[in-house]
Amino acid sequence: MLKQLPTRLRLRHLDPLSDLDESVAALKQVAPQHTPPMYMIRDLQHAGTRMGFRQNSRAYLRYMAMKAARTEGDVLECGSGLSTLLLAVTAARRNLQVHTFEHHAPSAQNLRELVERYSLRNVKIHDTPIVSYGDFDWYQFDTAPLSPGFQLVVCDGPARHLTDSGRYGLFPCMRERLNPHAKVIMDDSLHKIDRHVILKWRREHSIQVQNFGRFLQFAEISCV
Repeated sequence: MLKQLPTRLRLRHLDPLSDLDESVAALKQVAPQHTPPMYMIRDLQHAGTRMGFRQNSRAYLRYMAMKAARTEGDVLECGSGLSTLLLAVTAARRNLQVHTFEHHAPSAQNLRELVERYSLRNVKIHDTPIVSYGDFDWYQFDTAPLSPGFQLVVCDGPARHLTDSGRYGLFPCMRERLNPHAKVIMDDSLHKIDRHVILKWRREHSIQVQNFGRFLQFAEISCV
């Protein structure tokens, strides 16, 4: 059956890394301040899923790319993944930096190899184990050289199975390093722990929350 497929389809079936190469190359051709079209997001998602990356919704990935294409400052990503490549390519077209926190050393190293493969010089992947801050757990970032005034944050971690406090630590740990009008994008915002995190942020900080999607929901939190 496999021999009856066209050569291109056979190669795509056998070599997901080649698919990822093509997807990243296509993304690099998108003009600055333009959002990659949905078919490019679909191809990137397909290749990344076959390579073992967690599957975010296409709508979420495209919204993230749109925000990265429009932001005026550097980007912070909490938890690495396929999104790291998308953010790096999109931000690189505008000479912006991406700083990514990753607690899992093998995942961080795997991503560094891909970043090197695609010559994405604007992304820095920080090894940041999950540590206790007393009332919550979050990334250990104190030794990481970071950009001041992040304008965009992609908040995908820490994952729910790592800590009962979820992603709460972002604001208490990083508020002073965020632009006063920073935007935070959070995937899977319908989950109970994430709804609780957003509620606590609302009580403790001046923010506005906008939700998107019906089933695979994500949120944008705006500092005001």
